[in-house]
Amino acid sequence: MKLSIGQAAKQTGKSKSTISRAIKTGRLSATRRGSAYEIDAAELFRVFDATDAQPGHQNDAQPTGTTPQQPHDDVEVRMLREMLERERETVEDLRERLTRAELMLTDQRQKRRRWWPF
Repeated sequence: MKLSIGQAAKQTGKSKSTISRAIKTGRLSATRRGSAYEIDAAELFRVFDATDAQPGHQNDAQPTGTTPQQPHDDVEVRMLREMLERERETVEDLRERLTRAELMLTDQRQKRRRWWPF
């Protein structure tokens, strides 16, 4: 299904200028037919969320390129922080092992005295 910029704006609750700007920056692909653009609905909803937009309602409160926070995002963030902490612990352990290994590899022999004078 192909939509015009005006139809796309109504479907997403965004302004026409927001849709037009997304096309110009390459974030949203559209086909140019004469002086108008045709936007594929799937492409439109890939970039913008569909809303039950009311006429004249602008939904530009969210910054471009962000999506609403999903409930699973909190779980994902917590898991990523735990993974990061484990990685930091691993790095610290490896640094300690390397320090111990370097100490063991240094020359521990005492200097010998020469018996000959030259």
